[in-house]
Amino acid sequence: MEDRIEKILKDANVPFEFIPLPEDLPVDVPSHMKFYRDTMQHALATMIYKTEKGFIAVSRRGDTKVNSKKLREFLGIKRLSLATEEEMTGLGLTPGLVPPLGLEIPLYVDKKVIEADYFYDGTGHKLFGLKMGVKDLLGVNKAIVGDFTTYEERYAKKRVLSGITPSGNTLHLGNYAGAVKPQFDLLEKGVESFYFVADLHALTTIQDRNRLEMCIINNVFDYIALGLDPEKGIYFRQSGVAEHSMLAIVLANYIPFGLTNRMHAFKDKLARGVSKEKINMGLFNYPILMAADILLYKPGGVPVGEDQRQHVEFARETARSFNKAHGEIFPIPDPLIEKGNMSKVVGTDGERKMSKSLGNVVTIFDEEEVIRRQIMGSYTDPNRKHASDPGKVDGNPVFIYHDIVNDDKAEVEDLKRRYREGKVGDVEVKESLFKAHMRKFAEARRKRKELENNIDMAREILEKGAEKARKVAEETIKEVYKIVGITNKLNS
Repeated sequence: MEDRIEKILKDANVPFEFIPLPEDLPVDVPSHMKFYRDTMQHALATMIYKTEKGFIAVSRRGDTKVNSKKLREFLGIKRLSLATEEEMTGLGLTPGLVPPLGLEIPLYVDKKVIEADYFYDGTGHKLFGLKMGVKDLLGVNKAIVGDFTTYEERYAKKRVLSGITPSGNTLHLGNYAGAVKPQFDLLEKGVESFYFVADLHALTTIQDRNRLEMCIINNVFDYIALGLDPEKGIYFRQSGVAEHSMLAIVLANYIPFGLTNRMHAFKDKLARGVSKEKINMGLFNYPILMAADILLYKPGGVPVGEDQRQHVEFARETARSFNKAHGEIFPIPDPLIEKGNMSKVVGTDGERKMSKSLGNVVTIFDEEEVIRRQIMGSYTDPNRKHASDPGKVDGNPVFIYHDIVNDDKAEVEDLKRRYREGKVGDVEVKESLFKAHMRKFAEARRKRKELENNIDMAREILEKGAEKARKVAEETIKEVYKIVGITNKLNS
């Protein structure tokens, strides 16, 4: 069968890859995707069904399941059942190894499959897998696309989304621990991940075009250097998907003024003595746009720091309000918050959250001497006057940073013990932290320097990501517009 598939693809002149598989690899889809180190959204599962009109092949995405009722309605049939092993053998097929090509029966592909650019599936042979583009599959097969699956419950929360506002020129440890690393960890576990650069949110503080553009580009360099694979995660620019703003306008009608009035960003401005007359509406409406950012992609979770919990709760309330009026349209997303000190990394001043605007950061990609000064100037234990005095470890910024960057956990525990016993000074602890920081991010810093002049590459990554994100966003907007009664070319 794989020889036949190879001939079909070569004759069609489309790119593809046959991937050798271990002999002991189980035939189930999750095992294969774990071997490929990719997400279930890039898995294609092809099954054979028997109907009163004959046999058909059905391809679905790995994180979905066929809804028999929807499939029967789509096909206009009454009877539908999975083919037996004997029936599959009669078709020249092996159960669990059905390829999406070379079949002599009609092929139907669920529309969720086309949200991805590529897929993995079988070749009909246990020792080889197939990777190719979704559009190429549809073109070669002349497959019929329909809507006949639902998300599997066990994968329903395996879509996450996070965004970062490009308000500065470099990431810091707070960004890394609170959002970047948790999101990357989820991606490695096979979770479908959406990341966006929140340039529309940045307009509340940045109104210089050139500065905003460079902040966005630098954000791309930072994420790619730290290990984001744009082929696995969907990485895009917020303004590149117009549906963010479109949904925000609709959702604003389901959000009471009082809820928005209580949000931290607005209240913090007032607390700093800024009058209401001088606060721009972008800041006041910030939570509404953020709710749209989240709900547009219907994620199960949102990786955030503790300080951002309120915004996710706002999105949850917005979803409940909309659902109450129109039915269960939006899943209620969970805030995915790191435990302990990682959820809200304190700044080098020892008081406030680490923030570029407050100048209390330890950055990742600045020059070594800049990072050294940031670390050496970090707050420690104010009650400790001498190195021989017992010191406090809990809540001590320097040890929080050690927990983030120092992969030598034995060294960290030794430093903590000696610090509590008054057997190590602040300078030694900070020097160890600086060395650990340099070790942790050495490869990322090297890669960042290689990338920094490749602005076209950064823009291309964002544009390609926006194309992928738009496929999901457009479906949500069509659904919402239809429900609320807005009729135009988007949903007609």
